[in-house]
Formats: sequence, structure tokens, C-alpha cells
Amino acid sequence: MENIKTYFIIEKAVWNFDKNPKYSIMKDRAYTLNDATKMLIAYEQLNDTEEKTYYLQEVDLLLGKEKPLVLKDEVKNGISEEMPF
Repeated sequence: MENIKTYFIIEKAVWNFDKNPKYSIMKDRAYTLNDATKMLIAYEQLNDTEEKTYYLQEVDLLLGKEKPLVLKDEVKNGISEEMPF
């Protein structure tokens, strides 16, 4: 299987009444770099407000596939003597 990088188009909105930025994934799907760039340019051209900006974010498919934690014997058998509670 070929490792093709895909990207989300992220919309960042910062409104006057709430200075905390709000982020949204546009269209809820990932695109190839070529398609994502075309869509990013289209969103920027159609954007008529200064409050919204658009970005590309690479999708990391390995996220969340870390090795599971291995429990130590003291955790499996109950409370350790080192723990005060």
C-alpha cells in the first residue's frame, strides 16, 4: 500500500465577542495535497470576513496506535507500599 499523505482543511474563527479561537474541519474528510491546496485557495477567495482563516493540517494515521502500557506486578496485585493512599 502506498503511503499517500492526506490533509484536513481547518477553519479558524476568532470573533470580536469571544477572543478564544474556534477550529473546524471543513467537509469532515481528508484530501491529497493537490486537492487540499485547491480547496484552501477556493475557501480563501470566497472568504469575506477577517475573522476566519484557513489552514492545512496533515493527517497522522499513526496517532493513537502506540503500544499499550504494560502493568507492573505491584499494580496488578493491588496497592503498592510506596503509595501513601
